[in-house]
Amino acid sequence: MLSMKRPRLAAVTALSDCRLALDFVDGRALTLDLSRDIQTCKQLQPLLDPQVFATAILGDKGWTVEWPAPDIQIGADTLYLDAFPEMNPNPHPASAAHTAH
Repeated sequence: MLSMKRPRLAAVTALSDCRLALDFVDGRALTLDLSRDIQTCKQLQPLLDPQVFATAILGDKGWTVEWPAPDIQIGADTLYLDAFPEMNPNPHPASAAHTAH
């Protein structure tokens, strides 16, 4: 099995329509649409409020994206594998619905 370094974020910017602009330390940059996941996952639904979603920040030295007020974190590795499903050795079908730009 090939070893893969864990992805880490250099920057995150919250965009409209539940999208994140992500810059990874490996140089990859993309926009990830989280709207479907936010709508279907009850724990993420506070992020449907645009004012809450806009508070996204880097957490844990780039290992997570965090929304402090609702106390929600998504790991950089999860975001990376959702954005690049071809890198995931065990993808779930929902990963294919995400779009990277």
